Amino acid sequence: MNINKIRLDRRTILKAAGVGAGLSVGMGPNARVNASDTNIKNVTQSGVAAVLGNNGKPVLPWSNWSGNQHCQPTQRETPRNEEQVVRSIKGARQPIRCVGAGHSFSPLVPTSDTLMSLARLRGIEKIHEETQEVDIWAGTRLAQIGKPLWDAGLGLINMPDINTQGLAGAIATSTHGAGYRLGSMSSYVTRMRMVTAAGEIVECSATENPELFNAARNNLGALGVVTQLRLQARDSYKLSEYSWMMKLEEGLERAEELRDTNRHFEFYALPHADHILGLTLNETDKPIPEQEREGNGDAYETFRTLSQVVDVVPFLRRFIINTGASTVEPEEKIGRSYDVFGNLRDIRFNEMEYSVPAEYGVQCLKEILDTIKRENIDIMFPLEYRYVKQDDVWLSPFYQRDSCTISCHNFHDREYKKYFAAIEPVFLKYEGRPHWGKIHTLGARELAARYPMWNEFQRVRKEMDPQGLFLNSHLKELFALG
Repeated sequence: MNINKIRLDRRTILKAAGVGAGLSVGMGPNARVNASDTNIKNVTQSGVAAVLGNNGKPVLPWSNWSGNQHCQPTQRETPRNEEQVVRSIKGARQPIRCVGAGHSFSPLVPTSDTLMSLARLRGIEKIHEETQEVDIWAGTRLAQIGKPLWDAGLGLINMPDINTQGLAGAIATSTHGAGYRLGSMSSYVTRMRMVTAAGEIVECSATENPELFNAARNNLGALGVVTQLRLQARDSYKLSEYSWMMKLEEGLERAEELRDTNRHFEFYALPHADHILGLTLNETDKPIPEQEREGNGDAYETFRTLSQVVDVVPFLRRFIINTGASTVEPEEKIGRSYDVFGNLRDIRFNEMEYSVPAEYGVQCLKEILDTIKRENIDIMFPLEYRYVKQDDVWLSPFYQRDSCTISCHNFHDREYKKYFAAIEPVFLKYEGRPHWGKIHTLGARELAARYPMWNEFQRVRKEMDPQGLFLNSHLKELFALG
């Protein structure tokens, strides 16, 4: 193998390291099957275990995208419109959990009761030209928003780099992109519609039901079924993405400078190595090239091969990674904002992410990298390092503090629990708050100490859903509800 020919540009690193999002594993439009609460039988159909109800139709099991979360619901619902959501909730005889694209690694979705998908509630409902706000149905995938807005002369202010997520799920967990002066997606929500446990449609904003609004912009699916959201947009714009490799120490020293002088800035730190990949996004007036850059179709296979080589000769791990990183050349991509934000995600992984105060970011990352080396953790997956602006969303990891997020991953079919267990104490040492859709081990007491508005959220949740219609076992444990 000629290691000098291995390319580790930004997209190759992301793919090779497992940053992928393949097909949605949430329910699609044709997935609706029901089962009654009685006469449930085990069945195997096409090799997939399921249950049967009185109507004789199977209720298929569910798994998230990475495969670390799964469940067997006894009923599935895929309402076609808001009226059907209301009808389903009014007729509910058991708890309901909503599912989107299945990109959460924490147990927010799993239920043995009713699993509801909003996949049919999708698309842009209305564009408010005077305020540049957009009403979007909750089941819309983020990837479905960019082009219609561009055609209307608009664009989202910020986006995450995985665009196959459902909008409602992204808001429910404060999904974010990068940018020290830019907030999470939840911070750009200006109005929400939801169906309550009583089957009533309510709306909220900063001026109408403001407490519900502050809770609902990171709701964990625990307040009701969100059906529509209004997002603040802006004039359409193009972005220039620039990536380059640096020595690790140089990158850590320049982190705050790069953060302050670019619209978006992030790192990809290579474990067991002396290099770090820098990435910036800035607005540009440069023309978009007619032809896209060549894809990296075999990057995952290449990096998998490297991982297998390291399994055999672990003492060469640092040499292999450093040698590959040293071949990277600077690269620029120019495109429409939504095209540059979104990346191909076809490699599965499991993930832990914490947000720490922005001023602790570099120190926290350095200690994590030192921990990986000291404990000789078998990991080749880059660590993602980003900055996010503070907000006023009650359960947001960015509540009232500018933050740095550090994401740690491993391939979906590789052991990750020992790795995450080794680095989670480092996050906690630096006042870390976990991403709600990613793996963590904190309980109600620890979370209450880290989220200042924890008790206020619990009060609003109880008012909205006094009987716990929208809770599963994970949320009951998380909220200390017995």
